[in-house]
Amino acid sequence: MSNNEEFPLTNKQAAVLINGVHTEIFITGFTDRIFIVITQYGKIGSLIQASQDIAPHLASNPKAVPTSTQFLMGESTGEQSELYNLYATSILQAVGAMNPKESRPLLLGIALKPLESMSDKRVVFHQIIDQIMANRVW
Repeated sequence: MSNNEEFPLTNKQAAVLINGVHTEIFITGFTDRIFIVITQYGKIGSLIQASQDIAPHLASNPKAVPTSTQFLMGESTGEQSELYNLYATSILQAVGAMNPKESRPLLLGIALKPLESMSDKRVVFHQIIDQIMANRVW
């Protein structure tokens, strides 16, 4: 490959303090899927695939397209896994709302430190989603 050729994948990354915890976010746009890693541990704890059940532009409400999720690796039961499912679904729905023609499934690698407080979970959730939307590859 010559030096003049651009790498064929779109990549974005962010490293931010969220709720006082160093959080890394990596986003890659492959031709067949969007791959996002969100980690506060420097590694992937769970891997989840999420796909839209219908195309966003065909949905009655493009901001709430029905989605399906499947844990590919990691703990798939418990409070943290429910939160991870929420992340996968919310990210995919936000992508569809921003770009109704986007139909690629999401592959989400995620490892977040557990939080006790619902208000802390909400703050962290919104800050992470905001970072992903600010660094989009779709």
